[in-house]
Parts: sequence; structure tokens; C-alpha cells
Amino acid sequence: MTHGKYCLKFASALLLFVISVLAHADGFESFSDQRLAELNAVEKPILVEVYADWCSTCRRQSPILEALLSDAEFKDLSGLKLDWDAQREDALKLGAPRQSTLVLFAGGQKIDLSVAETNPERLREFLRQAIN
Repeated sequence: MTHGKYCLKFASALLLFVISVLAHADGFESFSDQRLAELNAVEKPILVEVYADWCSTCRRQSPILEALLSDAEFKDLSGLKLDWDAQREDALKLGAPRQSTLVLFAGGQKIDLSVAETNPERLREFLRQAIN
């Protein structure tokens, strides 16, 4: 491999790493069917947060989820944020009846769903299902 090709390959890998770090800065990546499929293919535990900016329950729920995902207990749990208004069809395909819905995956399968929960301890117990 020539020096130029090596540098280009390294720069590309570095850029992907930086984008990945920035995407995970708040514990969540943007939802896409492709990303969900990739994570499910390797049987990664996943939390999908169905969120809307205008939703008061979502605004209470989101900081709690972000704090939980930053906890060492949930270090292996991937978070995907799905915009209810822009991605409603995707949300409905996952079984979400509305915004402020949480969909949990483990072992490549959907295992549970929670709607409008904002109690930190109940949310912690909900997430534990995916990692135990």
C-alpha cells in the first residue's frame, strides 16, 4: 500500500471514529432501520427512545435515560433516538403507540416496551432486562 493510500485510509478511519464519538456524546445515536439491524445482528442490547421535542414527558424522560446510559451498569447498552414526528412509520413498526415510548431489544429480539415512564428506578429496572 502506498503512503498516500495509507494516509487516506487512516484519515477515513479517524473521521468515522470522531463521528461515532460525537454521535454517542449524549448516549444516543440517531435511529435508522439499518443501525437497528446492525446492532441486532450482533445481539447488542438496545434501547430505542421514541422522542418528540414538544413532548413534556419526553423532556423529563430523556435526561434520566441519558444518565442511566452513562452508568457503568449499562455500558454495553446502545441507545437509539427515534423522532416521533419525522419517523412515525418506523416508530409504529416497532410497536410504539406514541412519543415517550421506549422499546428494548436483547439477543436480537424486541423484549419489552414502556410508555411514558419517568420514574428513575422503574426505568433502571426496565433497562436491566436487556443486560441480564
